[in-house]
Amino acid sequence: MRIKDEVLSKGSFEIKDGTKTRFWDDTWVGDKPLKVKNPSLYNIVRDRHATVSKVLASSLLNISFRRALVDNKLLEWLNLVAQIFNVQLVGGSDFFRWKLTKSGLFSVCSLYLHLIDTQPSFLHRTLWKIKIPLKIKIFLWFLQKGVVLTKDNLARKNWKGSQKCIYCNNMNETIQHLFIDCPFTKTIWRIIFFATNLTQPRSIGHIFGTWLRNQHKRLRGVIWVWVALMCWAIWRCRNDVIFNKLKTNSIMQVIFRGAYWLRFWTPLQRDEQAKDILTSISKRLETIALEISNKGCKHIYCPL
Repeated sequence: MRIKDEVLSKGSFEIKDGTKTRFWDDTWVGDKPLKVKNPSLYNIVRDRHATVSKVLASSLLNISFRRALVDNKLLEWLNLVAQIFNVQLVGGSDFFRWKLTKSGLFSVCSLYLHLIDTQPSFLHRTLWKIKIPLKIKIFLWFLQKGVVLTKDNLARKNWKGSQKCIYCNNMNETIQHLFIDCPFTKTIWRIIFFATNLTQPRSIGHIFGTWLRNQHKRLRGVIWVWVALMCWAIWRCRNDVIFNKLKTNSIMQVIFRGAYWLRFWTPLQRDEQAKDILTSISKRLETIALEISNKGCKHIYCPL
């Protein structure tokens, strides 16, 4: 059952007649199962394995609870009803859409690549050997563990603020969104590609896993220095907006902030060749950022 739930978590059901979709256990409303979004209701529902078809069989939802719904549970229930109010059952069989492929169809290859990325081969001793300040190493360690205090992680600790990303103001802020998927961040990775010819990683797991597998072992440590500083620059600029009430930072501010720190981190490297590479990367990042700024960056950054 654990394996089945793990596979099903990588997709969602499109509802037709509702007979193949579990109301609480499967993902069919939003991006998470209702039992995850509404745990207090799930804990007291009588039939945890009811299908969508069974629950929506009548105009009144066919759900009963072991206790009366009061206070927060009642509000949670009303919110759930509002989410599924417009769902209509139609003829046909429910369809499972696999989110790891563009076609929406399951493939062993996509699951294999996902498992590789989420089971990183990145060794802790490699992290601690990178020649960067200790607090940045700790930040990278937190990033790998998925415990950096992004807004979704704060919400799990009962934080009640807005979860919108401060850069795009469209999607909720998660580690994956902030450092990988946000249009703002994608532009930064695009500039890094122009400067270094390194393609953007698919996920945090990919960064710490197989992303640099094809790079020479000696070069990986150098790459990790400026990857660390760019992630740190994204994080610090984000914090400036939230805690210091500054205006949303531009892409150029993040790039130049990272390049500025790179100059200070370069002397930490013992190898002269590594110092030369980092100095060259710093100059190329600044040059490309200035060129994009002068020409306009609409071709690489389009807010949603």
